Amino acid sequence: MNAVNGGSGGRDGIGGSVDNSISGGTFGPVVQAGQATVHFHGITPPRVPRMRPPSPEGFVDREGVRARLDALCGARDGRTSAQIAVISGPPGMGKTGLLVHWAAGREAEFPGGVFYADLSPRGSLSPCDPAGVLEAFIGALGTPRAEMPAGTANLAAYFTSLTAGAPCLVLLDGVVNPAQVVPLLPGHPASMVVLTSRQRLSGLRALAPSRPRYFPLAGLDDAACTQLFRRASEMDEPEEMGGTEELDETGAVRAESEPDALRVVIPALGGLPLAARIAGARAADPFGGGVRELARQLTMQRPLLEALTVPDDYPAALRVAFGGLYHSLDAETAYVFRALGSHPTPEFADGLVEALAGGGMAGARARRALLEANLLDPAGEGRCRMNRLVHEYARELAGAEGAEPDGAGSVVDWYVRRAAATEALVSQRWRFGPMFAHPALLAAVFDSREQALDAMEADRENLAAVVELAYGKRRYDIVCQLVEALHGFFFRRKHHVLWIEVCGRGVRAAERLGNDGVLVAARMHYEMGFALIDRGSDEDLAAAREHYGRALALAREAAHPRTESSALEGLGQIASRQGRPLEALDLFGQALRALGSLDHPRGRALLELHRGVAAGAAGEHEEAAGLLLSARRQFAGLPEPDRFNEAKSLTRYAQARLAADRPDEALARIEEALRLFAERAVDAPKERADALLVRGDALGAQGERERARADWESALAVYRRLGSLQAEQALRRLAGTTPGQGRDQGQR
Repeated sequence: MNAVNGGSGGRDGIGGSVDNSISGGTFGPVVQAGQATVHFHGITPPRVPRMRPPSPEGFVDREGVRARLDALCGARDGRTSAQIAVISGPPGMGKTGLLVHWAAGREAEFPGGVFYADLSPRGSLSPCDPAGVLEAFIGALGTPRAEMPAGTANLAAYFTSLTAGAPCLVLLDGVVNPAQVVPLLPGHPASMVVLTSRQRLSGLRALAPSRPRYFPLAGLDDAACTQLFRRASEMDEPEEMGGTEELDETGAVRAESEPDALRVVIPALGGLPLAARIAGARAADPFGGGVRELARQLTMQRPLLEALTVPDDYPAALRVAFGGLYHSLDAETAYVFRALGSHPTPEFADGLVEALAGGGMAGARARRALLEANLLDPAGEGRCRMNRLVHEYARELAGAEGAEPDGAGSVVDWYVRRAAATEALVSQRWRFGPMFAHPALLAAVFDSREQALDAMEADRENLAAVVELAYGKRRYDIVCQLVEALHGFFFRRKHHVLWIEVCGRGVRAAERLGNDGVLVAARMHYEMGFALIDRGSDEDLAAAREHYGRALALAREAAHPRTESSALEGLGQIASRQGRPLEALDLFGQALRALGSLDHPRGRALLELHRGVAAGAAGEHEEAAGLLLSARRQFAGLPEPDRFNEAKSLTRYAQARLAADRPDEALARIEEALRLFAERAVDAPKERADALLVRGDALGAQGERERARADWESALAVYRRLGSLQAEQALRRLAGTTPGQGRDQGQR
């Protein structure tokens, strides 16, 4: 579960998640992170995901495999666990195309949703952690992200529960090993999991709850290759192939007039759909000599290919077509193609492609040229992707062009600006990165906070991979800037696996900066501690304590009071989470004193809130009441009043007064909190439901059971609409089984 909503140097405003710690969380220990067993009951996800990528244009053949998949799909009734189907084959065989094409015709049969993930976007040597995939799947279901548990086993149990209500279709592309698959199985027994892999994955039989079915792909036959070749070259199917040469309007020789040339080209495709598509685009080039020239190049290439010792090297037509298409590109588009080879994954935003060409009309023209050449494919709204073999070829070219402008550097810089623009929109916290000194440059990137977060969501794997790329290029300062800039996105979207990976690289990068990077190192340890406590397992808390301790020492060495205060606050959060409220109260006080004369009113207000909740947890109810009302006044007095945290302070005050057996005082303040939550500027339905729960407790303590039930029922309705685990707390109250409703149930 997630823990914190900001250090004194890293506070987030309205819309930030509420933590599950003593410093302001949900109202019951619904899930304990790090435990071996977690139970989830009766959760209905608010959204039905439809994550399938677009089906490829001009798909041909594979009728036999599709029929067998159809038969499996139609025989799901009566099953006790999800059916698994494995599509395997070498690169370029069309596994992904078959996967999404088949799913496009069947997704209506899966009312629970369609999930999709690429399990090796950075290549087979860096397979995805299934915990990270589960975080993305659970996020797509729309349940409160702050309620995600920690650890693969707990995430898998949560996903199983969320998908138990209706059959789901899970599409897993590029699976590297069987261990990636089992945690991603959905809960409904009539679900289906279809995956692709270069390996057969025979070991899945021993791990899966039911016997997987295997579909090894062979190459297309000559007829199917010819059909796909013609579609890619935009040539009509001839009724009858003759031997008379015909020219099209560009002067290129039409394929149907060259049966001899086709008899050379088609067998050379090796049955690979990718080869047929690329070669077709090459033959369609009006300046490339058509199919006859392609056949001639293939004939000349054969002796060279026969001399190659790599057994799975590209077939002749693929190598020739790659080279021919690349050399037919104009200089600007060729640069973009090479630069995309420097990109660490084969999928990216259209905007990146266009930016590499300079943006504007030139950028759109370059992207269109790559799409028409089948060197890029559409991958959903605003996105495109390269086939893995095409991407590998582009990477080879990028590595061979040492004298040109740094394509990898351009890629990294594009992501840095977008990450910084997102951070500027979603967070008010202090930052050291130089990008934030120019807010006007960042303001033009996105139109809104949600647009920015959604763009980062689509690029989440790319962002982690780009941090790795920058680290490999020894751009250690850029690595640290990216870690800082990604804080707000990861905090809101809870992709902890990627977040912690990124922060770990930031810590190592800061160490490489030497004595000039003491403050940066302090900030990187702070970021790592923050990410760990936000995920919140017992192991995470222990590791976070080490990082916050290191951040504290480095901040004092750098004489930076803001970071010193943030580190002390983080240590206080850990003490709170581990049930040591008096220690937490002392640490929060140290954090406040560390600020000295620094002008940081919002940080002081949040520390006052933390101190108030810690005092209440320690049984110091009168001190808690005073601190919480003081926090409320400070939030109200900010230059831009923080209504969200005003309401939160009042909710905590009401809990503290209930713990002191003063429901009348609790009721007056919780009414104020609910009025604040009702304001249009405070969009926090989960926190409003929490406040309704507390008001119900106050009314119940005064003997007004009917009004209390009405509040608990209202809270339950909101929790159910959000798919929140807190519904259980409302149900317990309605059933009369919640013990000690007057105590502060924010503790764990």
